[in-house]
Amino acid sequence: MNVTLRQLQAFVAVAQHGQFALAADRLHVTPSALSMLIRQLEEQTGARLFDRHTRLVRLTEIGAEFLPVARKVLADLDSALSQSRELTALRRGRVSLATSTVLAATVMPEAIRRFGASWPGITVVLRDVVEQDIKRLLRAGDVDIGVGTALHADADVDEETLLSDRLVALLPHDHTLAARREISWRELAAQPLIALAQGSPLRALADQALAAADATAQPAYEVGFSSTVISMVAAGLGVAALPVNARQLTPKVRIAVRPLVRPVVPRRVCLFKPRDRGLSPAAEAFRTFLREHLKGAARGC
Repeated sequence: MNVTLRQLQAFVAVAQHGQFALAADRLHVTPSALSMLIRQLEEQTGARLFDRHTRLVRLTEIGAEFLPVARKVLADLDSALSQSRELTALRRGRVSLATSTVLAATVMPEAIRRFGASWPGITVVLRDVVEQDIKRLLRAGDVDIGVGTALHADADVDEETLLSDRLVALLPHDHTLAARREISWRELAAQPLIALAQGSPLRALADQALAAADATAQPAYEVGFSSTVISMVAAGLGVAALPVNARQLTPKVRIAVRPLVRPVVPRRVCLFKPRDRGLSPAAEAFRTFLREHLKGAARGC
């Protein structure tokens, strides 16, 4: 069958008004054009839908059965179009993102608050995970976008730099190295090291820096989350290397944060999205907002 929207509209209009002329006027078409639409629909259904009596028309038995179906189709379509317009106009929607625990605790709360003030109809779903899980969730379609540390390019993931910072040393407040203005990677490697687990982009950056400094270090502890690293440093179990934004989580614990040098290790925080599918209007709006929100914010993030 090849029933058109216009044919259904014509049928419902004639059924409602009981006259071709009045229905044609409501649809802004000529009576002859309206009659043609009804004949085409009757050809598609294989049945007469109206009994015509001079100026008045009445539904046949088949037409009466078909009317609620036609009305439902038109109502469903109108609802779908209305919902699409609301999504496009950002009056409602949903965006889900995965990010690291530190970014989720430092950058995202204020970003989500400000975004919600501008687009109150859009729900933001935040998943705080270990960084190595961000792209996995993205590829699986569990989240719309990811935000985390860029390590290497992926053929199936687009990345956009949001901000750049660097790795720093985290030390117990009374550690002998805390008196220094900066610390080298070789000096850090000589201490009990608390490291993120293998597979973490931050662990990979730290390992690359240690190799560049010709330093070897066997971690005293390996953990999954940066927040655990911070707590273990505060407990005096060792030292660690994390991005500078981790210092936002240290005011309530007694930790010293010092620049790491020889080499200085930059870190890029990127927004990730799948290359093979586009973003929803809500996700695209959040992406644009986050880009502006974090512009020039490397010192605080």
